[in-house]
Amino acid sequence: MTENQRLKIIRKFLKETQEDFGASLGLTQAGYSDIERGKNNVSGKIKILLKREHNINLSWLETGEGEMFAAIIEDSEMDSDKLGSEQYFFDRLQSEIERLQNEVKRLTAENSLYSELVRSKNLIIENLETRVNQK
Repeated sequence: MTENQRLKIIRKFLKETQEDFGASLGLTQAGYSDIERGKNNVSGKIKILLKREHNINLSWLETGEGEMFAAIIEDSEMDSDKLGSEQYFFDRLQSEIERLQNEVKRLTAENSLYSELVRSKNLIIENLETRVNQK
């Protein structure tokens, strides 16, 4: 899977249109569409904006490894008074549940993309078979 395909997964996960997502990166809908379709590469500038505007894990964008979104550790989480408390434990548990829910959403979006690709390839195969059979 390419960076461009992962970019589409991010946009679908965030439930944004190409126009809105592109605008968040300073692009027109057409400019963004060219990137998503693979006509243009995901530039360094776009990567910086993805990290800043959407907290995207650039390692995941580039390799597909790790989490889609970068982890954020707030200073308040490191407060030594909280480390031993039940509330801290439940807060961390809730945070992990939310992370896992986001991962499920990401995987669902990725699965949807793969299903779309399979349907598209099956249509191509059917069309080619029809052409061959007509000759």
